[in-house]
Amino acid sequence: MKKKENSRIKKLANFLFETRILKYTPRACSYYLKGPVKENIVEHLYFTTIIGWILAKMENVEENKVIKMCLIKDIVETRRGPRNIIMRFYTPFSKEPEIIKEISEDHNLEFIQLENLFSEYFEHKTKEAKVAKDADILARMLLEKECLDLGNQKAKKWLEYSFKRLETKSGKELGKTLIETDSDEWWLKIVERYTGYKIS
Repeated sequence: MKKKENSRIKKLANFLFETRILKYTPRACSYYLKGPVKENIVEHLYFTTIIGWILAKMENVEENKVIKMCLIKDIVETRRGPRNIIMRFYTPFSKEPEIIKEISEDHNLEFIQLENLFSEYFEHKTKEAKVAKDADILARMLLEKECLDLGNQKAKKWLEYSFKRLETKSGKELGKTLIETDSDEWWLKIVERYTGYKIS
């Protein structure tokens, strides 16, 4: 029994090392945005998860499920690599559930229902899946808006395209506000509050 338990823990440790690879994997959209801001997949997943949590509350859907979907949505990229808007026309989406199945089996992850969560996100039919997808798009919009505010005019096209892909009411409201808001506004207001200096 002890040997079986050790084997299970070993597989979980390997899963954690596999997911850590995403820390070193740049987001594929970075190639087309052409900087100055770059993100790896882990950074993107963090922002996606925070946004997913907020959107789930706004849309009154099951927040735990949305948060989990946001956390796992890009795990396939440890084995398939990142894919941007152009690559998706050449790399079949259909392989993703197979990759998740393999990851789940390799690491004995049936107990966390990795395949079920990913399938729901992938099939994009439930309200939770739509909220998680909008969170993904909004996280990308944060990057695009930051690039635009730093002078990268190419990011404007990306922002427009991303905004059109949003589906939920709350996602669209938040997306519109992101586009209209200066990415420095939050800290400039803090400086003004505590110093009285208005920086424009």
